[in-house]
Amino acid sequence: MTETELTSGGKAFVHHHAAHCETGVTAALFGDKGLEISEPMVFGIGSGIFFGHLPFVKWVGLPISTYRTQPGAVFRKAAKRLGGEFVTRKYRNAKKGMEEMRRVLKSGQIVGLTTNIYWLSYFPNRFRFQFNGHNIIVLREIEKGFRVSDPVLEKPVDCLTEDLLRARFARGPLEPHGFMYYPLSINPSPDLRAACIKGMEDTCNMMLRIPLPIFGIRGIRYLSKRLIKFEKTQGFDEACRQLGMIVRMQEEVGTGGAGFRYMYAAFLQEAAELFGSSDLGELSEEMTAIGDIWREFAVTAARIIKKRGKQEETFAKAGGLMLICAGREEELFKNLRDVAGKLKA
Repeated sequence: MTETELTSGGKAFVHHHAAHCETGVTAALFGDKGLEISEPMVFGIGSGIFFGHLPFVKWVGLPISTYRTQPGAVFRKAAKRLGGEFVTRKYRNAKKGMEEMRRVLKSGQIVGLTTNIYWLSYFPNRFRFQFNGHNIIVLREIEKGFRVSDPVLEKPVDCLTEDLLRARFARGPLEPHGFMYYPLSINPSPDLRAACIKGMEDTCNMMLRIPLPIFGIRGIRYLSKRLIKFEKTQGFDEACRQLGMIVRMQEEVGTGGAGFRYMYAAFLQEAAELFGSSDLGELSEEMTAIGDIWREFAVTAARIIKKRGKQEETFAKAGGLMLICAGREEELFKNLRDVAGKLKA
């Protein structure tokens, strides 16, 4: 769904509903500069897919699992690989951060922000929760607030100044520090092939070569092996709390595990058509199948937590499904690394 809105410079901006906030914002910012590009293509070129289990970073007292790269990385990498000039800034002082945003808006530039969704009161209360990684676009200042394009909504909305201030400078895990970003220019005819190859190679390196045991394929295996033993090591109630957090991060926060796998599959399909590569087409199909297993894991976990599952719905089964995902993703990214190398030659 699309809807046209005006920026502070009087330029028409087309709002698009997106599958994921940062890729949706990035595609919209590029479109505003004259480059029409799909959300999956942004995701792939920006190396958005990832995995990390962070036992030392707690949210409501529970470890965080992430299925994507850090907020802002997709925009930075995609803009650089597509030949764009861009600005990214964080602020220690909230007043300065708001003043700088106003200055940029008055120049006619729209800006992307990373925010905490809990403080965005244009969302109904039932959809608001503490999450410091929600991305939006600010189009212009209005009386008592700002006109905002939020990619998870059907049309632009108004946001009160005090709400946006709180959302930009919220405290807690991965706090945004007023993070603001926007392209100054973008190549209207970029080398998409070279950008895709760089994105693929970077993604494969992140998933396969980071030596720490909590990141990439190693991270999926690390968490899955702990998950199998959760009930014995944590007790059923605490095990359910931790499993619930894993599923919440996968299915509710920032699109998540299965959703990101489907988006990456869409990227591989677009790349297959761009390169005329049947190998990339086959990898796209495999990534879709892996996404289905991640979704099966989420359903199994939900049944365990609600205690409504069949007898075979156990922590061992849930962890086993995650281990299957690790094995198949390892093979996929190794194959993708080989294919990218051949396309680059």
